[in-house]
Amino acid sequence: MRVLPFVMLLLLSAITRSRAEPMAIRHLRLRHRQTENLINDKQEISAVRAVREVGMRSAVLDAEGASATGNQRLSTSSAVHFAQKVDHFGTNSSTFRQRFYINGDAYVPGGPIYLFNSGETPASPSYLAAGEPYTLAKATGGMVIIMEHRYYGVSYPVSDMSGPNMRYLTLENALEDIAYFIRNSRGFISDSTGISISAESKWIAVGGSYSANIAVWMRMLYPDLVFAAYASSAPLLASTDFYQYDEVVGRALPCADKIGEAIDVLDAILDDGNRELIDSWKRAFGLGDLKSDSDFAGALTDQMAGTVQYYVPPPQGSSDADAVSKLCGWFGNTNNHPLQNMADMTADYIRNNGIDPVTSYSSGSGATNYNIHQDGRSWFYQVCSQFGYWQTAPPAPLRRLRSKYVTASWQSAPCREFFGNDVTGMPDVTEFNRKYHGLLPNVTRVVFVNGLLDPWSQLSVSTTTDVSKKVINEGDNIVITMRRASHVTDFYLANSRTDFGVNIARQNILDAIRKFLKQAV
Repeated sequence: MRVLPFVMLLLLSAITRSRAEPMAIRHLRLRHRQTENLINDKQEISAVRAVREVGMRSAVLDAEGASATGNQRLSTSSAVHFAQKVDHFGTNSSTFRQRFYINGDAYVPGGPIYLFNSGETPASPSYLAAGEPYTLAKATGGMVIIMEHRYYGVSYPVSDMSGPNMRYLTLENALEDIAYFIRNSRGFISDSTGISISAESKWIAVGGSYSANIAVWMRMLYPDLVFAAYASSAPLLASTDFYQYDEVVGRALPCADKIGEAIDVLDAILDDGNRELIDSWKRAFGLGDLKSDSDFAGALTDQMAGTVQYYVPPPQGSSDADAVSKLCGWFGNTNNHPLQNMADMTADYIRNNGIDPVTSYSSGSGATNYNIHQDGRSWFYQVCSQFGYWQTAPPAPLRRLRSKYVTASWQSAPCREFFGNDVTGMPDVTEFNRKYHGLLPNVTRVVFVNGLLDPWSQLSVSTTTDVSKKVINEGDNIVITMRRASHVTDFYLANSRTDFGVNIARQNILDAIRKFLKQAV
């Protein structure tokens, strides 16, 4: 779903990548992205280095998947590959190489196996020695497996990303990938680590953002394989008109009224159609090269959305700037109209991050680039074909923090350009939510975690909604909400951060997992 964890490292990596990304893909990447890097302190950096060194010294598995022998208990940051079916439900019987990583250092016979499908980002060995799955494994004598989602990282079943070649990228195939892996896991794990897993070991699916959805749906559809799940910021409800996103952003930003005032004036200017005036404002925003007025309006959402979605309070006693205060500081100049303040803020953001407005914000840019290893293109296909997740301007009289020109139609229009006329960009989310049960998944033993500052919590199971009571009462699930946290904060944030309630949430997650595991005894 595309957006930015590990806070500063991830924000920086997102900016670097986005310079060459087309608008349709960049907009999604800044909206709902899974975690890719997660090291925020020296202790965890050292831990990851230790895992990497063990893997290199031991040569358990090289990057091409050569297997080791013996019964050594080893971790490796080298990739393991296995032969996965291209099409689980059709006639294509060919296979492709799917990547995964394993850390079995803490595993004791009968301990749980935490399976993290990395969702819409490449699988990263960083999670072998940091992050909440690793912490849970250490505390419960478990094993961590990081499995790459098809069509991401290096796990591509096709030679190019043209429209017809994307047909194997479905949620159904992705879920069955995991089921196939679990069914055949003993051989994979033994070959890669030398560990023989116990028949008593329970599989716990874990994830953050889209990969949290996967964890929940695996528990729901494959209860014989997946014993429990931990889902951080899971936007389970598909939507093609997600205006509630901005309502959360507005509650988080003290300057929201000023932003709304700026947007109202901007829309009036666009409505009037004065070409000279519109073009002068485009130049003021640093977006003078954009031809489309809708692309111009859409480009103004990234900075505000990203600030709230990945907000983490500065560490206590530090001199670090608060991201929300820094953004709202631009609107403190009362000598300017809020629209001018927004223009100054956006121009500074574009200039300092080296963003090329044309390649980053033009809707159809990159549509005919079919080269593989474009993870953003893969995610764009998934939202075009199944999830929607189009963030739109709230209807009147609600306050708007984005232009009314940022519509679902504008966001979905490039889908046909990228993937062909069969992919309209307006999937049947009603049918999808019926099939996957929306906010009332038929599950037990699932930990749902959300931050109240996370705009995506509006599509998730949270204690702020009545639906959470039904989930708890009917399914023996645990729902945890963090007041000052945002998107997947509990999943990726460095363990050195024990303030603003994240440590309490993590203890509650561990308690829930231990409670679930006792049910297996």
